[in-house]
Amino acid sequence: MAEVDAKVYPIEALRDFSRRMFLHFDVPKEDAVQAAEVLASADLRGIDSHGVARLHSYFDMLTLGRINPKPEIKVMRSTLSTATMDGDNGLGLVVGPKANRMAMDMAEKAGSGWVSVRNTNHYGIAGYYVLEALERDLIGWAMTNSTRLVAPLWGAERMLGTNPIAIGFPGMEEPPIVIDMATCAAAYGKIEMARRRGEPIPEGWAIDSGAAPRLIRMTWSPAARFCRSVPIAIVAGTKAMVSPSWWTSCVAF
Repeated sequence: MAEVDAKVYPIEALRDFSRRMFLHFDVPKEDAVQAAEVLASADLRGIDSHGVARLHSYFDMLTLGRINPKPEIKVMRSTLSTATMDGDNGLGLVVGPKANRMAMDMAEKAGSGWVSVRNTNHYGIAGYYVLEALERDLIGWAMTNSTRLVAPLWGAERMLGTNPIAIGFPGMEEPPIVIDMATCAAAYGKIEMARRRGEPIPEGWAIDSGAAPRLIRMTWSPAARFCRSVPIAIVAGTKAMVSPSWWTSCVAF
């Protein structure tokens, strides 16, 4: 296993580093601060795969022009409790929080708020959005699709997204309940982190590039470039009940 040098930095230093990276690509200052805050929230929660470690992919996409640094975000249609927002291919780290604030405002006025977003990209950890809802004593629900990264059960090709989902419930006198997960065995970002460290991944996280799909404990040979995540084996159906004393906000990508 390769040794990886690691150094601990204060969270403010990480926020500032992220902010300056976005400013380098002419992202407006307010948007750069917002994007840096979403990334910092992941690091503070120990989700290293979605914190400053993500800056490399944002750097690449901004360099290639695949992200619009100055989007004209528009609400395409809305009702008292629902809306559709167009992100103009802007940073998901900027478009997402804007949609989330709109959903929360709707929830406080109408009892529930639901905002769907199109034409944007990676929006950080889904948990960020429900934590913001909890700050306003709301039930939060955030979810998104993704590119094809997951092979179906017994499949050999990537056909499904990791499709993260997060839900947060206020706990009144008790701590809130927060669920933040991908719909595969492990978030793909965890596989990326293991690759950077040269570490194997646990059996059950991915299948290799062989002709027959099989579960593997990955070591980083050249074939590892073709690893595919696997889905959660058992998915339980759920039914949610919302107490009338709590309002709900939802943002979906």
